[in-house]
Amino acid sequence: MIQIRRKHTREEIVDQCYLSIEDVRTLFNVGYKQARRIYEIADKIDQEQLKNWRIQDRKVRITSVCKATGIPLQVLQKQIKNG
Repeated sequence: MIQIRRKHTREEIVDQCYLSIEDVRTLFNVGYKQARRIYEIADKIDQEQLKNWRIQDRKVRITSVCKATGIPLQVLQKQIKNG
């Protein structure tokens, strides 16, 4: 039996520690190219800070994504939770 993964909501994504490109795309409501650009900047931040201690290769920390966009995590959480 094939199990189809459902798309996460912005409220669920903002509570995650690690994000994929699709999560970034949904979180900021942007296209694939812009989400990939944000993801690549966050990936560089993770590579510099964590080096060999990265937990997931295909995901980046939400704090790195916030640094890449210049939006503090608390502000992003409030915006999404308040609608």
